[in-house]
Amino acid sequence: ENQALYKQRQMIVEHPFGTIKRGLGMTYFLTKGMQSVKAEISFAFLAYNIKRAINILGVKEIIRRLTGKTASSSLQFYRFPMLIENIS
Repeated sequence: ENQALYKQRQMIVEHPFGTIKRGLGMTYFLTKGMQSVKAEISFAFLAYNIKRAINILGVKEIIRRLTGKTASSSLQFYRFPMLIENIS
């Protein structure tokens, strides 16, 4: 029973980590310190999710959703530089 659950978890959860490791070439961290490593892995996950969204939706649809009236006000991309400054 546990083997079946583990096998299912492998297929669902561990696939993104393998993709990031092999596809993005992220086999080790370039930074030191927990806060910097968290920021680095966050960028890797962001890149993975953007790449996945492009493959699923296409660039035009992503742009439409981000710039259209249906875009959530919580998508505050203008705050991104401020968030980055707080990381370092």
